[in-house]
Amino acid sequence: MQTGNMSAAARLICITPSAVSKTIGHTELQLGYKLFTRSKGGVLVPTPEAQVLFAESASIHRQLEQLRRISVNLREVDQGQVRLAAIPSISHEFLPVVLAQHATRHPHVHLEVRTLHQDQMVDVLLDRSVDFALGYYPHPHPQLVSRLLISGRLHLAVTRDIWLRAVRVKRDNPIAFMSNTPLIRLVGDDPMREAVDALGQRLGVNMASGIQVQTSRLALELVRLGMGWTVVDFLTASNLDPNTMVAVELHDLPVLPLYTYHASATPPGRHAERMLAMLPALLTQAINRKHHAAPE
Repeated sequence: MQTGNMSAAARLICITPSAVSKTIGHTELQLGYKLFTRSKGGVLVPTPEAQVLFAESASIHRQLEQLRRISVNLREVDQGQVRLAAIPSISHEFLPVVLAQHATRHPHVHLEVRTLHQDQMVDVLLDRSVDFALGYYPHPHPQLVSRLLISGRLHLAVTRDIWLRAVRVKRDNPIAFMSNTPLIRLVGDDPMREAVDALGQRLGVNMASGIQVQTSRLALELVRLGMGWTVVDFLTASNLDPNTMVAVELHDLPVLPLYTYHASATPPGRHAERMLAMLPALLTQAINRKHHAAPE
C-alpha cells in the first residue's frame, strides 16, 4: 500500500520480494477476495476492500505504537525519577520553587519537566511520557483523572502608574477606570479567556479594539510596557514586582481551581506521589505570600 510494488515493499521490511508475494497470496486466499490488481505498467493497485482494511489497520498500528511507548515509559515509573508537565503560567511562576524543594529533599531522584498547553497534555499522559500534569480547571478528557489541589483568586494586573491614576480619578471604584484603558485579551483555548472577557464586558471595554495574545505570559509582558491591563492567576499575581506592577484581587469573578491530572489507567508511581504530596503546602505558601496590594 505504501510503496506500490513488491520489490520496494520487500526492501522496506527487509525480506525478499517472493516472501511479500507469498504473504499477499496467502492472505487473499484466506479472505476470499483480491487485495491488489496489476496495472499495465506492473504497478499494484489496491482494491476497494484493501483500502478499507488499510484504513482500519493503520488505526491498529497507531495503537500498537502507543502501546510500545507505554511499555517503555512504564519501565521508568519506579526507577528514581519524576516526569511532569504543566501549563506555562504554572511552569514559570510555581515549578521552580517545587523543583528546588524536591531536589533538597530527594537529591537522587531525577526530574523531567515539560511546559505544555492544556490540549497537549492528553497524549503525554496517556502514553505515560509524564507521570502527572498541572493545569487550571478540570481536564475534560474522559481517560484523565483531575484532582483539585487548591483554588485562588484571579487578579487584575496593571502598571503601578496606571493604577495610581485610576485611584486619583475614581477613588471609590478605581477598577472602573479600566473601561478606558486597553484590555490585553487572550485568544484560543486558554481556560482563563472567558473570565477575562467577562470582566472586560462588564466594565464596558471596547472588545473590538486592543491586542489579543495566546498566553497570559505574553499578555503580562505587554502590560508591563504600559499597553493596557489584563487578568492573571494567583500564582502570577504573587510574583509581580510591587515597584512597577499592581495586582488587584477580583472578588466578583469565580475562583480559579488548580488541578493535577493523570491517566486513569496508570496512576502516578511512588516518587511522583511523593512530589504531589508536597504541592498543597507549597501552593498555600504561594497564595499567602504578601500580594502586592493596590496603593491608596
